[in-house]
Amino acid sequence: MSISDLCGTIRVHQWVKNLFIFLPAFFGQALSLDSLLPLTLAFFSFSLSASAVYIFNDIIDASSDRLHKQKKNRPIASGAIDKKAALFLAGILVTVSLSMAYFLDNLFFAACIVYLIQNILYSIWLKKLSLIDITIISLGFLLRLFAGGVIVGIPVSNWMYIMAFLLAMLLALGKRRDDLLILKNEGHRMSQAIDGYNLGFVNMISVMLSGIIVVSYIMYTLSPDVMERVGSPYVYVTSLFVFLGVLRYLQLALVYDNTGSPTLILLSDNPVRLSVLGWLITFGYLLYF
Repeated sequence: MSISDLCGTIRVHQWVKNLFIFLPAFFGQALSLDSLLPLTLAFFSFSLSASAVYIFNDIIDASSDRLHKQKKNRPIASGAIDKKAALFLAGILVTVSLSMAYFLDNLFFAACIVYLIQNILYSIWLKKLSLIDITIISLGFLLRLFAGGVIVGIPVSNWMYIMAFLLAMLLALGKRRDDLLILKNEGHRMSQAIDGYNLGFVNMISVMLSGIIVVSYIMYTLSPDVMERVGSPYVYVTSLFVFLGVLRYLQLALVYDNTGSPTLILLSDNPVRLSVLGWLITFGYLLYF
């Protein structure tokens, strides 16, 4: 097994999603040298669980992945890694992940267990149910927020849960849109829940969710409680980056038909990266300086 195959199997690039664990500390003005170590350990613990889930799902989806122009190159689908070896690797990852979680925090350990159970059920059954499939994906991001909150002892606000859920739903719909395009252009069914979607429905819901996300975020920034906690009346300035980021994502989806991997978009699309970076710098300045 090469290093490249190993990284492809555990999907290291997808670990970026687990940066959500740091958000409660970021917004709670609790990012410090003291909190950085437990948060980093929590990040790696959750990432290992997520990698185990990806391996389990890839084993189940190996036959359908071979029909996808990009997924066919995944180590399990291509046969570079044997399914039994992959399952053994997943077991090791879960063991290490849960061992770390157990010593970090009881509630964090529970969050990891729930995440694993939820995603095993998703891989076996729930991904076959339209709307339920994208809901389960979105709930995973809420678990990440909860996990990060318990590590630093900061309750996650309702605003943060709502915004994270809506954003995750939008990104999950983008993946279903990509599945629909593959079905339309190549005749391959990449999702077992695809019968519950069509392009008109996905486009409409995506635009609706985008509008709700932007409006909800603006309302959040204009909340007196938020301005008081942040210590600045200029929180609304960060709305510009959210608006531009969402607008760019819609452009990629509706104009360029490019939403198959939201993570790769974040890592490779310059306008999206600049929007995220601008938001982080601006909000970070308001919170910490």
